[in-house]
Amino acid sequence: MNNQKAQLRIECKKLRNNLNSALISQKITEIISDWEIFKNAHNIMLFYPVGSELSLLDLLNTQGKNFYFPCVEGEYIYAARYTSFSAFKTGCYGIAEPCGKRLKDCSFVDLIFVPALAADLYGNRLGYGKGYYDRFLTLNKNALSVVPICSKLLFETIPAESHDVRVNYLITENDILQVIPL
Repeated sequence: MNNQKAQLRIECKKLRNNLNSALISQKITEIISDWEIFKNAHNIMLFYPVGSELSLLDLLNTQGKNFYFPCVEGEYIYAARYTSFSAFKTGCYGIAEPCGKRLKDCSFVDLIFVPALAADLYGNRLGYGKGYYDRFLTLNKNALSVVPICSKLLFETIPAESHDVRVNYLITENDILQVIPL
């Protein structure tokens, strides 16, 4: 299964690198901004985009929300709060993280946006293979989890293993999809 995932990662990275990520990000951000679940959420975890990843950073302009970003420490992700005065520093894997206190208890987070190279209609996501978000989502089961993904990287099924944690929603540039229960 690891070989299948590794090959799919290579193919999805190539495909994603040829997409107009800025336009797709803009469309997805507009859909999220109008989504009732987002409107009702108070504590939201975003991710800082790397390379051709989709960017949800325009959501930071939304008033009345507390935003958090992941910080990697050892084998785990913790959250750090973002404010308009937050400085970012380069963290693990060259990903920007807010400076400030890392919160190990993230049970207060309502909504978690999770990066992915690909996803399927059952809420399985193909990440980068380190399992950080699988561990984070396992510890934060009360939060709704969402993968923003280009429709070209959304498959009927992708390889999944028992330790892979499924997300609740997928948002493409066209629609919001609640995942199909198993």
